[in-house]
Parts: sequence; C-alpha cells; structure tokens
Amino acid sequence: MSAISPHGPLKLAVTIDDPFMWNGASFPPGYSAESVADSLLEAFDEHGVPGVYNFTSTAPIDENPDWLGVLDRWVDAGHHVAAHTHEHVSLNWSSAAAYIEDVERNLEVLAPWLDRAPTRYFRYAFDMWGDDPAKTAEVQLHLARKGLTTAPISTWFYDVQFLVAYIRTLTTRDTEGQSWIRKNFVDTAVTALKDQAAAAREVFGRDPVHIALIHGTPIAGDFYADVLAAYRDHGVEFVTLEEAMTDPANHVAPPTVNRFFRNSTQKWSEYAGVEVANTPPQVLHEVNALCPVEGLDDAAVFFPVLETACARLEATFVPTDLDWAPTALGRRY
Repeated sequence: MSAISPHGPLKLAVTIDDPFMWNGASFPPGYSAESVADSLLEAFDEHGVPGVYNFTSTAPIDENPDWLGVLDRWVDAGHHVAAHTHEHVSLNWSSAAAYIEDVERNLEVLAPWLDRAPTRYFRYAFDMWGDDPAKTAEVQLHLARKGLTTAPISTWFYDVQFLVAYIRTLTTRDTEGQSWIRKNFVDTAVTALKDQAAAAREVFGRDPVHIALIHGTPIAGDFYADVLAAYRDHGVEFVTLEEAMTDPANHVAPPTVNRFFRNSTQKWSEYAGVEVANTPPQVLHEVNALCPVEGLDDAAVFFPVLETACARLEATFVPTDLDWAPTALGRRY
C-alpha cells in the first residue's frame, strides 16, 4: 500500500471527543457509552496507540451520572481525560462570558480525572475557536489562567457524519448497507489523512506531527480498529499528544478566522493559499442518501440537539457554519 507521506512514517497522535455523545442523540439499542469505550480501548491496545486523551463534553452526565465510570476505565487503561466544554456549543454561537461559564462547569465535573493527566488539555467544541479574535482572546486568557493548553485537531475525516446513516442500517438490519458504511468509513479515513497531510506538507515544507480525531460513537466502536489498521498499513506511527504538541504546527494557532467546520490544517492551508482536497468529503453525499428512514437524517438528529444546547447558553445556533450538513446550505444530496 502507498504510504501517507513520501518522506517516511507519518507521526499521528489519536484523540477522542465526546465519549457520551450529546444530549438528545442517544445510543441506539445494543450500544452504550461503556460498550463503545471498551471497544475503542481494545482497538488502541491492539494497535499500540499510546496515551489517548478523551476530550469530554459533560452535559449528558446531567441525566446519566453513572457514565462517569467510563472515565475511570479510560484512565485505568493508561489513557487520559481532557476538557471540552459542558454543552458542546461552538464559540461562534456564544458570548465569551457564557462560553467561559460553560468551560467552568465542564472543569468542575472532570476535576478528578483532569488532575491525573500529565497535561491539562482543552479543546474547543467543533474545534471552532470563535468568529471574532477579541472573543477568542478572552477565552484563551481564561484557559491560560486555569492552566489549560489548547489542543487542536490537525486531521479528521468527518466520522460523525457517518453515524446517522449507520444507525439507519442497524435499525433496518441492512447488512449490505453496513458493509458499505464500513468500507467507506475506513477508505475516507485514509483518503482524508492523505489529503490533509499533503496540504500540511505544502504549507510547512515538511510533515508536522498530526493530531487525529475520533468520536465516542457506535460506528467508531465498531470500525475504528479497522481505521487504525489501515493507518499502520499506510506508514503511520502512533505517538502521544504530548509529542504532537511540541510541533509548532500544533501549538501555534493558525492566524485566521474561519466560521466553518475546519481543523487546524485546513485553517493553516486557507491562510497560506493551499487547497485541501475533498473538503468536505464528497462521499458524504452518498452517506446521506444511504438507507433512508423518515426522521433519521443528520438535520433531524443533530440540529435539535444543537438548538437545545445553544438555548441553555443563550447562544444562537448557526447551521451554515456546519457546511458538512446538506440542509445547512439548502442542498439536497
């Protein structure tokens, strides 16, 4: 198989967001926060992925306090917990004051696990750092006062955008559809890493250490081991987030503001005038159309979740910021 980089092994730190998913987006029958976490931990152990930080939004704990036991399992397995806001609302949609209050609520819940991590990391919800530099600076100052280091995402493959289609195939017992999802989930992960690594290489003139994202979802629990195997087959070397964060490409914030759902590589590329191929991935057109079930599409599942979370922060949900969502821009797949 062709290597991700022509310069040798590509170093990649794996991180996870949202092990409890989100309020209003429930685990389907047969899955739970515990079962998904266990599957991911097995995958990390199988493929030698070290020190995975679990960036944990905590609003689902309000109704499911027993899920905090997942974090004990995570740490006991040699991995770590990091902060990620409580409600998982984009800073684009919120005031700085409301966002900071939400961060504080998250820190209060996670304190026992944050204190056990070698580094106190924070990640913005959606990796959106805000739509106004002054607002971002206010939040960044608060994070610094709390001793938190902001960890970006440098590569992702829109894994959550496969989730609802996968749930449809589970609901209808569409085994052919499940096989299609599995193949394209893995293929998209590899292609996205190749495309984003190539863009980063053009921006920086070298291969930075990358930071990957996966979410704590049923589809990740079922198929992320396949993704990790494919990464290794394509010359990926798994490293810790601490090693990745020593790379200036990760600890220097991109000097640009972008409202859309973009990771740090995509933001750096925009600033440098470098195209990142297939953003968002075109396969999402097919994913969205797969195995249609009334009431089970991205907009029907995710938008009410985000609207409710925003209402709790007196924030304003702006669906067009999420340009992976076809209905956000009035498109039809």
